[in-house]
Amino acid sequence: MKKGLRVALCLAIVSVALSAKTQGTPPAFEPPQVISTVEPTYPVNTVAGGTVVLKVTISPSGEIAEVRVLQEAKGFTNLAIEAVKKWKFEPAKLDGRPTTASIPVSFSFSQPIVWWNRQAK
Repeated sequence: MKKGLRVALCLAIVSVALSAKTQGTPPAFEPPQVISTVEPTYPVNTVAGGTVVLKVTISPSGEIAEVRVLQEAKGFTNLAIEAVKKWKFEPAKLDGRPTTASIPVSFSFSQPIVWWNRQAK
């Protein structure tokens, strides 16, 4: 009888320890950090504008693993993709270890404003 009680007590202790571990603090997530960016070029002789939204997936090594288009803007989408592929990232971390993560990146294109002095000779 004592042996059965000991086994039951050990099982209860192990069960409590396991449930405490699974009910502990949630995993700590740190999103990827942008290290450097490249701005897209505005197409010459274009007067239109638009917004491109991309989903950028960053690998555990900080490299861009995938770029998906969530919102297109005619004439600007490829420029936005080319620019974001040149960005550098610090990878996301889960409990201190690098992990894959995705972030949205938005580019708004508008016609550049050109100022000149009409009175200058």
